[in-house]
Amino acid sequence: MDFNATKLFIAVVNAGSFSAASERISVPIATLSRKINELEQELKVQLLERSRQGVKPTYKGQQFFEQARLGVELLEDAHKSVTATHSLQGKLRLSIPPNFSLWWDLLIEFQQRYPDITVFCHSSERVVDLFGDSIDVALRFGDLHSDDVIAKLLMNLETVFVASPKLLADRGTPETLTEMAQLPVAAWESLNYGFFEWASGAEKVKYTPFFSTNHLQAIIHYALNGKAVAQLLDFSARPWLESGELIQLLPGIATQKIPLHLVYSRQKHPSALVRAYIDFCTEWIGKLA
Repeated sequence: MDFNATKLFIAVVNAGSFSAASERISVPIATLSRKINELEQELKVQLLERSRQGVKPTYKGQQFFEQARLGVELLEDAHKSVTATHSLQGKLRLSIPPNFSLWWDLLIEFQQRYPDITVFCHSSERVVDLFGDSIDVALRFGDLHSDDVIAKLLMNLETVFVASPKLLADRGTPETLTEMAQLPVAAWESLNYGFFEWASGAEKVKYTPFFSTNHLQAIIHYALNGKAVAQLLDFSARPWLESGELIQLLPGIATQKIPLHLVYSRQKHPSALVRAYIDFCTEWIGKLA
């Protein structure tokens, strides 16, 4: 069986179309089509259903894809391990939440340690399909509700309430969540999700944001300019708190804790690059503790 043709077939299934696969792996569409036709003739079975919308594997094609993919990945890992001279080499495809600036520092240090690893980093609110989008590892906030991934808890992030000295001078400093809800609030909201409630112990307070957005810098901008109270991740607020441009509100009230996970697909054998990245993240986060 043609090993290279099998690799091309896997690439086409992952991409969902010949054109997308061609662009992703820099192989002409005509070559992809010809090699997969030859593979189908060799196996005496149709592997792909072709349409104007793209391609999808047949029942037999899906069986072949799932079994062949693991073998191909293992062979490629074995090849890299014996041909690499001093360091890991290859491309790592990652997904992180938007506006998560902490991770840019981590990735810079990761590539300093592994200079032969190139990184593609996708940043979006959308929860990516690790398998369909060919993402090796994703970083996700909050509780996970999927059995299709392997998750490693890295840390629990904390949030803080902040406001500018100007806003507090004009409106007063709140001493409870209820009082804070009377102030203008800048809050996070996406097109499909917005949850406007604070809780501390038995106290729960609903509020209506004066301004809401899915852009962290806009929320910080409103807070710095004295226009609104904001709830930020601790590390995002820290520079402004240290400079005095923002003041932490209700420091005695328990802040929200948000779990941060690294996730990767159960259906995909973790490569040497993925293992190196996960180990590095664990080490790097451990130094912050």
